[in-house]
Amino acid sequence: MEQFYTVLTQIGIFLILIVLGIVAVKCHILDEHSLGNVSKVIMRMALPAYIFINTAEGATRAGLAASLMVIPLAVALYLMLFLLSLALEKVFRLRGNRSHVFRAIVMFGNVGFMGIPLVVELYPDTALLYVSLFTILDQVLFWTYGVALTRPVAERGTKKGGFSPAVLKNLLSPALIAILFATVLVLLNVHLPYVLSATLNKLGAASMPLSLLYIGGMLSMTDVRKVLKCWELYGEILLKMLVLPMAFFAVMRALGVPLDMAGTITFLTGLPAINMVAMLTKNHGSDGDYAVCAVMMTTLACLITLPLVSLGIALMS
Repeated sequence: MEQFYTVLTQIGIFLILIVLGIVAVKCHILDEHSLGNVSKVIMRMALPAYIFINTAEGATRAGLAASLMVIPLAVALYLMLFLLSLALEKVFRLRGNRSHVFRAIVMFGNVGFMGIPLVVELYPDTALLYVSLFTILDQVLFWTYGVALTRPVAERGTKKGGFSPAVLKNLLSPALIAILFATVLVLLNVHLPYVLSATLNKLGAASMPLSLLYIGGMLSMTDVRKVLKCWELYGEILLKMLVLPMAFFAVMRALGVPLDMAGTITFLTGLPAINMVAMLTKNHGSDGDYAVCAVMMTTLACLITLPLVSLGIALMS
């Protein structure tokens, strides 16, 4: 039960920072333009620094080798998420752009903004290493298949919607580069000088509060009421953010997956949709308003579902 109270504490911190983001927009401290800049700082500087320094300092060659089980587990997870999204699309008869945006909402969680701070608090000794390996597959899938899902249906299969140098550039995201570079240092047993590691630690520590301020700011500018009658989102919240995480945890434990690894992947499974789905959908001229509202709705829902997932893990452990 200690983990359950830790999750509640983290959710409380998340909620306070989200509220502060809302207040910042209402008080005109932040606006849509400045939030865009905040997002760039997080994605291109703070989050990569956080992932890099924690992986480089907290992992060993032996630990990396022992953690490779994360990759097949991540493959299995994404296959289940893909099948779940297809099933929900058929049940709720989604078509066209909305069906593809919904599939992206189901498949890709907010690992960087919310997942990493949560699992590192719960499993400080191993979570960053597991997340680093998980994120390799996550980034590859998101910047290829995920990006394709955010384009209008008419563009899919065309040159504009297919693989291009721009897709390759996005695939080599700062977070993925940080993971790969940190992994090389771990394999070579190279340690950074103190002044550099201390700087990166301080920069990385800013990623969590900034990301939640960003989420709160975006939430304050979103009319979530537009999607309250989109019943497929309630199905997604119930199945993807509650049922699937706990079922997958039970399967992993039955297969002998270590508790900290199973717990980390379980919490990553139950995360709300990643903000980039909304950003890309708007930029590509697809169903942008639906994507924004869906991201915000799942983000609000996770304040309830993540503690419930934690309680389920505690009861099954």
